Amino acid sequence: MRRAILVLLLVVGAVAFAAPAEDFSSVIDFSISTADLVQLIQTEQYDRMDSEKLLILQGSVASTLVLDPTVETYQALVELVASKWVGLEDIEVYRVYVLLEGPDFSNRVVERLPRDPGPEIILTNSELLVVAAFIGVADGPDGSAIPVVTAIAVR
Repeated sequence: MRRAILVLLLVVGAVAFAAPAEDFSSVIDFSISTADLVQLIQTEQYDRMDSEKLLILQGSVASTLVLDPTVETYQALVELVASKWVGLEDIEVYRVYVLLEGPDFSNRVVERLPRDPGPEIILTNSELLVVAAFIGVADGPDGSAIPVVTAIAVR
């Protein structure tokens, strides 16, 4: 009897947790990392991206720029960088521009850092996790294509 109850609880638990996982994969493309996104853009493989799904990107903040400091129309750009070693001597760097728009993000990137910046402020060299939607491509300083995403949430 105990074994039957335990099996029933495991089955019910598995079914209960399976639904949310399916829900996530219907709105988020877990197969595309920061490096994957950059490689897809640079090789012009736009057809491999589902424009209906969000992306989860992770990297280090290389730079920030406030475009519009007004709270209602706030806009800031974060340069997100991920990298990996290739062999023992080379490093591949992947850059993505993250656009933060609207009042919800107005306290995240600031023009002048306060003396004691709180954890809500995105600082250069900090790690960032972003839920975002792909919106286009920008030209990098070296002429390379850099993906541009708009942030839905950042951490």
